[in-house]
Amino acid sequence: MAACGSGGLLLCLGLLLAMPALAATPADRGECAASADKPEIGSAACSRIIGDASEPVAERVKAFKNRGRGAFNAKDYDRAIADYGEAIKLSPKDAWAFAHRCEAYESKEDHDAAIADCTEAIRIDPKYGWAHNNRGVAYYGLHEYDAALADHAEAIRLDPRDAWAYTRRGMAWTEKGEFDQAVADTTEAVTIDPKYAFGFGQRGQALFRKRLITKKGGWEGAIADFSEAIRLDPHLVWLYSSRGVAYSNNRQYDLAVPDCSEVIEREPKNSGGYNCLGVAYEGLKEYGRAIAAYDQSIGINPRNGVAFWNRGNARTALRKIDDAIADYDQAIAINPKDFNAFHSRGKAYVAKGDRTHAIADYTQAIQLNPSYVEAYDNRGFTYEVLGRRTDAIADFRKAQSIDPTDPVSKQQLRVFGF
Repeated sequence: MAACGSGGLLLCLGLLLAMPALAATPADRGECAASADKPEIGSAACSRIIGDASEPVAERVKAFKNRGRGAFNAKDYDRAIADYGEAIKLSPKDAWAFAHRCEAYESKEDHDAAIADCTEAIRIDPKYGWAHNNRGVAYYGLHEYDAALADHAEAIRLDPRDAWAYTRRGMAWTEKGEFDQAVADTTEAVTIDPKYAFGFGQRGQALFRKRLITKKGGWEGAIADFSEAIRLDPHLVWLYSSRGVAYSNNRQYDLAVPDCSEVIEREPKNSGGYNCLGVAYEGLKEYGRAIAAYDQSIGINPRNGVAFWNRGNARTALRKIDDAIADYDQAIAINPKDFNAFHSRGKAYVAKGDRTHAIADYTQAIQLNPSYVEAYDNRGFTYEVLGRRTDAIADFRKAQSIDPTDPVSKQQLRVFGF
């Protein structure tokens, strides 16, 4: 540059800008194709292909897709979305690009944008099972579980060996309170792939929720599945918090606290770790410490509806009923299909003497989960107190029809002379 002289600086700069971009080399294509696993190398190669106007459009589309995949794997979702978008501009019928941009949007919890992209991918290629699965994940994020079930069922129809589809459908069944179907689907997933840690973890979740809601079975099955998943993949941090909560519910608090602490140690900003710790402290009846842990969880993730529900339970134990109801309100606002929160709020309203609101909440919990035995029992008690004998008997009979071993409904029907 010094040879140009000060007067020729603008001329030299103009010459540099006029120079063509560095042409892509044959080696760039190989490096770019490997960019998903080695973005630090492949990204530059992809960029050279993208910047080389002499490259065929098809190669530039591949480069945008590969660079986008590398960005996605590096959790740079905005960059991934931008690159997939450029690929779509060059190739508007590229189902792969739409489905992967859908995945990137979903990773940002932009469920509506994800659904739109996966829907377009499916329109282009109706047999694209991976797009059906990703759209199902987005519907799940919106708590539209029936739509999620339909998408995962279609993915399974297209590929009966799709372990991920079975697992995701199992997750949707769990949220609908259909625990046996959830267990069946996740069992199919781990039968297809016996080393599928995520599948074992989700079967553990289904068994956990079944025990929590229906009182059927023990906590041991869930704990065993979480433990197997951890053995298969010790890097899945959420498994430790899940097992920690299961240990707490099994009154094994000495095992719960280390699991919860492991999560926090690995990821200090992990909302689930603090929620897990809160459950352990609540089990130990250290309600102040439990609420402090839930506060931490909610502070990290204000959309953690489970932490609001758990904090509400701790506040109920301290007889802070209005505060508890406020927490249940938040849990329901976050997930309007959270039958646990409706049921717990119903019990809180009973504690306030507001049986009208209690019955409405129990009814909503039952509508969301028609197999919720405890909700039938509690609504039956409330009807009984209000003198609505026929309604109470109907609820206790329904509870018995769902679970003939349920001691509460069995005893109350005896009281009524049946």
